[in-house]
Amino acid sequence: MTTSRAYIPIHAFSSIDITSLLNIALASTDDIASQRRYDHHHSRRTMLYYLLSMKETPNNEPLMKLITDARPDLDWPKVENTFQYLQTMIEPYQKQYRAENLGTYWELKLSRYQTGANQSLQHISRRRTNGFSPNELKLYWNYKEIHQLTQPDHFNPEKDQNSHDNLTKYPVKDRNNCGEIRFVKSGIQNAVFDVPSGKQVIVLDFADERMPGGYFLENARTQEEVILFNSDGYRALLDIKYQMMNGGYMLPEYGLAYVKNVHFYRSQNGQEEERSADLIVAACYDLSYANEGIHKPPSPSDIEDVRTRTYNKLKAIIASAVANTEGNGKNTYLLLGPIGTGAFANDISMIGELFSKILNEPLMDSSEPIRKAFDEIWFVSIDSLKRFEDVFKTIPSSL
Repeated sequence: MTTSRAYIPIHAFSSIDITSLLNIALASTDDIASQRRYDHHHSRRTMLYYLLSMKETPNNEPLMKLITDARPDLDWPKVENTFQYLQTMIEPYQKQYRAENLGTYWELKLSRYQTGANQSLQHISRRRTNGFSPNELKLYWNYKEIHQLTQPDHFNPEKDQNSHDNLTKYPVKDRNNCGEIRFVKSGIQNAVFDVPSGKQVIVLDFADERMPGGYFLENARTQEEVILFNSDGYRALLDIKYQMMNGGYMLPEYGLAYVKNVHFYRSQNGQEEERSADLIVAACYDLSYANEGIHKPPSPSDIEDVRTRTYNKLKAIIASAVANTEGNGKNTYLLLGPIGTGAFANDISMIGELFSKILNEPLMDSSEPIRKAFDEIWFVSIDSLKRFEDVFKTIPSSL
């Protein structure tokens, strides 16, 4: 498990990002509900780890001013003491599984698994027993960080040297690919294999922002668990937890994790099939009042706030895919879907409208609608996508 200082993109943070981070790092955990929300998976400890890394990062004066402006009375010795205390605490989720003695990666060491997790572990054993390499695992805090990957000294060379080089070689402003939008009624685990061979596949994972894989160990069947049951992606999320996040887990409110080279597996007509894809690991707000997320959501009644904050989330999702295309994106298929519209109760029409808006506006210094940075964009779901289609029908295909 890592104990070194985390990489901090000091140029990328704004006041809203700092406020979001501090809300979790300094959260009160005086009641059982708050303890479960912030500490059950060491999310608070993880945010403290990043906060302390910010303090230790060279040339951090603008960032420290943002922190001071947000919390003028911040007690740094108390921050350090709280972090050290939480470092000694066994993850409550680990205790829940009576795995206190299994150490790090305890999730891979249990004596018994349910069907989906057992299948995933078999996939991991094929080629990921040593995990994912550092340059296959990325964390982006917001759209601004991704947008600035082309600038010298504005990217993590361990993670994003290839992205920096590719964006420089194939500027987004010069990309004018097909950018066709399709709606596919299918399970995501099958849609991956429906993409023509020789194409790069990038898949949006409707993730849990406070625990790797959501209810993976409980054999839940939401979109994220289905992805992980049919691939070796669970090992990637655990590597993010233990190798990047100091043994805890969280997704930034306006950002995401990005995983390269996840392998999907499928048995079809007696034949074993394999397909490589990248994962965008991102979450929408939980608007259901179930308190499943770690970031405090906007009030569902404040529609403009919900839209604005969700727009920023989705913009980072699309930008991350642009930044990680192979070549100029002419062979890249981006598989999206109605993220957050199930148990998290986000309005499906709103999510569709926001995706439509983002895909049909210039981002990342593009001169064309950003959807033309890709060959095709598929919206994939096992449920009806009619409301998505209705939104996109208003967008001329010639844009």
